[in-house]
Amino acid sequence: MLDFATRPIRALLGSAEQDVVQPLQETREIEGHILEAVEAIHSATASIEQHVAVIETLATSVGPLTSSVDRLTDTMQDLVVLLAPMAQAEREVHRVEGFFGRRHRKERQGRDDDQSTS
Repeated sequence: MLDFATRPIRALLGSAEQDVVQPLQETREIEGHILEAVEAIHSATASIEQHVAVIETLATSVGPLTSSVDRLTDTMQDLVVLLAPMAQAEREVHRVEGFFGRRHRKERQGRDDDQSTS
């Protein structure tokens, strides 16, 4: 009996409920997207912190590396000075060997020629 009076109120309340529930669902979806974005930002921040740590390690190792390269350069220059007389001696030995080697070859060719004519 009261159905004719409550039906419009129910329709009104049902419509109002949908008007409230739909934005609430949209808000939950937006909240989910925001949480995903926040997680991505946290992940990116952690990755950046790791990269910064690596760069700091590299930056602190440049000074000692430079010193090592400078010491190596000094050592190589000392070796060049030290080995210069030995290199000169080797060149002289090759000249002397070449001198005796040519003479020896000429003598051998002369003997070979003598043997072939006999």
